[in-house]
Amino acid sequence: MKLIDGKFMAAILAVCAAAAGASAQDIKIGVNYVCNGERILIDSCNIRDTSDTSKCMVGHPETTLPNGLMKYTWETRGDLKKLLPTCKQPSADEVKREDAFRKKIQDQQDAAIKKATAPAPQVSASPGGGGAGGTGAGALAGSQDPQTRQMRRCVTAGRLPAACLGNGLMGSLMGGVNELLSSVAPGVVGKEVTGPQMAGMFLGNGQWRLEFSENSVAVSCADMRPDSHAYTIAMVNGRAVLTIAATPKDIVLAVNGETLSGPGAVVVDGIVSLGVHAGYDYTTGKQADIYEYQHVRRNCVRPELTSKGAGPGIVEGEKKILEGIFSDGETGPPTPPGLRMNGTYAAPSGFSVQFFPESVILGCGPDVARAYPYTVIADGRQVAVKVAAPNHPLSLAFGANNTLDPGSGAYLVEGRRLTGQNANGDYTFAPMNATCNLAVLAPGPVPGGMVPVSSGAPTATAGAPPAAGGPAAAAPAGAAVPPVAAKLSTPEAPTGNAVLMVISGLAGGPGAPNALAGHPYILLRDQFDKVVAKSGAAMAPGTSGVKTMVNACRNRAPDCQKISDSVKNESASAVRADAAGKGVLPGVPPGTYYLMISGVFNNQPLFWGFAVNLKPGQNSVTLDQHNATPVN
Repeated sequence: MKLIDGKFMAAILAVCAAAAGASAQDIKIGVNYVCNGERILIDSCNIRDTSDTSKCMVGHPETTLPNGLMKYTWETRGDLKKLLPTCKQPSADEVKREDAFRKKIQDQQDAAIKKATAPAPQVSASPGGGGAGGTGAGALAGSQDPQTRQMRRCVTAGRLPAACLGNGLMGSLMGGVNELLSSVAPGVVGKEVTGPQMAGMFLGNGQWRLEFSENSVAVSCADMRPDSHAYTIAMVNGRAVLTIAATPKDIVLAVNGETLSGPGAVVVDGIVSLGVHAGYDYTTGKQADIYEYQHVRRNCVRPELTSKGAGPGIVEGEKKILEGIFSDGETGPPTPPGLRMNGTYAAPSGFSVQFFPESVILGCGPDVARAYPYTVIADGRQVAVKVAAPNHPLSLAFGANNTLDPGSGAYLVEGRRLTGQNANGDYTFAPMNATCNLAVLAPGPVPGGMVPVSSGAPTATAGAPPAAGGPAAAAPAGAAVPPVAAKLSTPEAPTGNAVLMVISGLAGGPGAPNALAGHPYILLRDQFDKVVAKSGAAMAPGTSGVKTMVNACRNRAPDCQKISDSVKNESASAVRADAAGKGVLPGVPPGTYYLMISGVFNNQPLFWGFAVNLKPGQNSVTLDQHNATPVN
C-alpha cells in the first residue's frame, strides 16, 4: 500500500470542505497553480463571505511539516486574486477533470440526502408481541442499538469495560470517516485494514526508530525527524515480511518475534529540523513558534531493531489513556510488541473472531463471545494465529485471499450474559454458551443470526426486528435498554446541508502529532450539561457535566452507561479527526448545536462544549486553549 499523494488528498479535503459553493467562485478549488516556482492548491474558501478580506485555506504539497503532513496557510481572497493571475495556470484538462469529479460527488451527496429524507419503512412486530421478562416489541427494538449491543458483547466477552467503551466510540466514529472517504474514492481509501499489523516501538543501531500506530509507522534514522509512512505485511515462505512505503525505495524488513532486520544499508528520504523562530501562524491567526526544516537523503546503516526496552509504543499508549479516563485504576493486559491482527473475520456457520491489540474475541452468533490472548506465529515452519483459550486452544492458519482456517468440527464458545452490577459497581454475569461449526473465516461483520444457547441464556423474543442475515435476535437478560436515539447524520445519509469543519489549533512540536489527532468530534443537539441531566445521572451542585461523566465512568457507576446512552440520543453528527486534528462532520439541518470534544494539551485536560450556529453550506471553527474549558 502506497501513500496517497498530495493532489488526491487535497481533492478529498476540498470535496469534504466546500464542494457545493466553491465551483461558482472566481478562485478555482483543488487544481494546481505554480507561483514563484512553488505548486499550491486552494483547499477551500469561506463560501458565506466572498469579500476580499475573507480567508481561503491553501495547501503547499511540496512542503512537508515535521509531523509528515502537508503545510497549510490561510490567505485572504483579495491576496489570492492578485497572486493567482501571475502564476502558471492549471491546464484546461485538469480543470475539466476537477469539475467533473466535484459534480460526481455532489450528485452522490444529493442522492444520499434524498434517500435519507425518504419515509422509512415500518417494522411490524411478530405475532405474540410479548417477550422474556415482559419486554415489548418497542423496548426490545431499542435494545438492538448496534453500538449498545457491541459494547455489551465486548464486556461480556471479558475485555476491560474502559477499553470496550473507548473502542466502541472510536470504532463507530471511524466507521463514519471510512464511509466519507469511500464515497470519494470507492475501493481506494476508507476501507478497514484486516490482517496482520504491527504494534510497539523498535530501536536499533543507535540510529533507527520505528513506532507503529493503528495503520502507519513513524520512521526515523540518523538525524531525521520521525515521518509517517504506510506499511504492509506479507507472509512469504512461512516468514513475515514488513514493507514500509518510502523513497527512493521501500524499506523491507524481516519480522522475527521482537526483532526487525534488513539485508543491508538503506537510503532514506526524510526531513531534518533547522530550528525554531517566532512568527505568525495563519492556521490560528496568532503569533507562534515556527519550525523550519529541510528535505534530506541519508545513507542509514543496516537496520537491526528490537522492541526490548524501547517503550510501549502508540498502540499501548492509546489503550492506557482510555483505561485512565474510564476506569478507577484497573488495567487490562498489555499489548505485546510485534505482529498483531486487526479486523473481524466470520464464517457462514456463525463462528467469528474479532481482533484487538491485546486480545481476540471468539464468537458464536451475535451475542455469545469470549476474549483470549493470542500470538501471531511466523517462524518458517508455520504461519498462524494461536488463541490461548484454556479449555479449547485454537490455531487459525493463514489462507489465500486474507482468510483464516481454524480447521473443522464443533467448537464450544463459553460466553456469558450480563445480569447486573454488585454493590461495588462491578458487572455480574451468568454462563451463556453456544456451539458453532468451525469453517474458513473471511473478513466480514459478526454474524447476526441467532444460534442455540445453553446455561440460562435468553431466548429470541417475538417482535424484535430481524438481525442482518438471520432471524430475530434477543438481547442478553438484565442488559440495560437504552432510549431510541434520534437519527445520526452519516456521510452516506446526511440529515441536512449544514457542514461543520473543525480545525485544531493545538499543533505539537517537531515530530509530534497534533494534540487532537484521531480524537472524536461530536455535535450535540443540546448543551452537554443538559444532556447529562437528561440521562438521570446524579449531578452534585456546582459540578459540571464533564466532571460528572468522568467520575461516573472512572468508578464504573451505572450513571456512566446512562450518560453514554444520553449522548448517543442527543448526537446529531460525529467524525474522527485526522492526523492534523481536522474533521469534517456530516451535514445536519441548519441551527444551533453544541460541540463535545476533549483532549490534553501541555498536560492540561481540555473540553470544548460551546455552541455553534450552523448555516446552510460550509461552516468552520478552530479549537485552541482560549475557547476551551480546563477540566480539573
